[in-house]
This record gives sequence, structure tokens and C-alpha cells, in this order.
Amino acid sequence: MKTFIKGLMAGAMVFALTACGSSGASSTTEPAAANDEMQTAAYTFTNVTGEKVTDLYLYETGASEKGDNLAGEGMEDGGTTDVTFDLPKSEAEKKEYTVEFTTESGYTGTFGTLHFEQAPIYLISADQMTGATMISFMEPSATAAYTIYNQTGEKVTDLYLYETGAAEKGENLAGEGLAADESYDLTFDLPLSESKTKVYTIEFTTESGYTGTFETLHFEQAPISLISADAMTGATMIKFAKPE
Repeated sequence: MKTFIKGLMAGAMVFALTACGSSGASSTTEPAAANDEMQTAAYTFTNVTGEKVTDLYLYETGASEKGDNLAGEGMEDGGTTDVTFDLPKSEAEKKEYTVEFTTESGYTGTFGTLHFEQAPIYLISADQMTGATMISFMEPSATAAYTIYNQTGEKVTDLYLYETGAAEKGENLAGEGLAADESYDLTFDLPLSESKTKVYTIEFTTESGYTGTFETLHFEQAPISLISADAMTGATMIKFAKPE
């Protein structure tokens, strides 16, 4: 995680980097009144665009200069950057800032009405947008969707999908039994950053006692066919395909 500490001191924005080098943009202010208490803005930028962010700027809306590139040598997907700075309360209430970023593919996001506040800011892709803005103040969620087809040629009596390594398998998705050629739809949501690290196990048992296990299922949207031993062409008892 890159951490940038920024302070407004003696009428200028002064930047002190605690991790990787200096970063910032100039901004002039009026001298604060003796009784005008200082306020702190704190933003945590998280890249959830799915690709590297090559450029990231935070500057006062309308300013002629953007300041330093907060992405430095690049912010990888899932990477974060913290920015904090202080202003007298009377000035902070009037300020409005622009967040601007560009990804490796050239996708650009801009948000020009950021207030002086303390908030998480997620840089999102076009696919993740639910409105007109390319940022979110809440972490976007991701959806896993599996359609599981029973292609074993017999009833599946037990069907589980659980996080690999978990002590509990959870609910038997087969219920009272998943007949041959029947299917089961499973969907669930996770915070986007969490979904990228998950690995699941799918496990099934048929009426004859035949058992299949696959332990490296990713959080994704995919068809999964449970196949018989005779239908296997490799070492796994599932195929990522719909029945033909």
C-alpha cells in the first residue's frame, strides 16, 4: 500500500511521503484566523478496475495544474493509496476537488465534485458503474453464478460447493437428489476485492457411491457439468461446459 501524507502549512500544500517518495499539487490558502480550527481530509483510493492504474490525480476543481501523479509507477489492481491533508475549517467547507484516473488500456474516469471529507474511494471499471460516475464510495460487489448440470447418468445424492480448506461444507445443494440430466443454479455475491482471492471446492456423490471433487474453482460465472468416470478425458470429474 502506498501512503501519502499531505498537509497544508503556511499557505501552501506541503507533502510528506511515508513510504515511496513525494507526491502532491500546489494550492494557496488565506492565513487562518487564530480560532479557525484545522480540519483533516483523508481519502483511501482503491483500484478495482481490473487493470493497472497508470495515472491518478487529486486536485482542486478548476485548478490549472493537476499536481503529481499519485499512482507513481502504477497502481496494480487491488492496490491502494492513502492521501491526507489539513485545511482551516472555514476554507475546508468551501473546497471541491476532482479525482481523475487513467488505466493501462486508456480508460479514464473523472469525478469533479469531491468534498473535503474522510472517505474510501473505489476506482471502478465501466462494467461496474451503476450510474454516471467512475468512482464509488462503497466497495462494489461481484456475483458468482454457476449452473451445475448432472451428466453422470445417475442421481446425485450429495452436492456441495464450499471454500477450499473450510471445516464445514455447508448445505447439500442436491436436496432430496438431483436426477440425471437435471441442473442446479447457484449465485452469490461478495465484495469485489474479496472475490478475487477465493477458491472453492465442488464435491458430489452419486447414488452408486461414485464421488467427484474439484478443489480449484474460482469465483466466476460458468457452467459446470458433473461427469461420470467413463466420460472423463483428464483427471477431473467436472467439465466447464453445458451438456451438448
